[in-house]
Amino acid sequence: MSAKLLGETLREMNISEAEIKEIQLAQESNGSNDDDSANKKPDVQPGNLAIVELFFTVERYWERVGMEAIQLYLDPLKVEARASKLTWYKTLDDQTMELLWHGLDIMEKACLATWLEHKKVNE
Repeated sequence: MSAKLLGETLREMNISEAEIKEIQLAQESNGSNDDDSANKKPDVQPGNLAIVELFFTVERYWERVGMEAIQLYLDPLKVEARASKLTWYKTLDDQTMELLWHGLDIMEKACLATWLEHKKVNE
């Protein structure tokens, strides 16, 4: 996604200019704007941008178990507490918030499945 399109999408979501610049800098630093396909990271579809942004904001709130600290699930209370501090999250209506949480659940399950597969391969 081009920096211009990303900026427009984020502005439509009522995200502050400071947060938009931070996101754009993060995308530039991860290689999203590189022309070299070997360095190019996957783009985030505009409709999923809020979900991905929230996921990476709350990714440290996993409940873990055992000596290996295996991730079980994202702690919903910690996630909600952190999300409620985000300016753009406060502006969401109930229906949009439900869609956001549904998308977060999907990303959580995808991560857990990926980690499980990775563990099986490395055993």
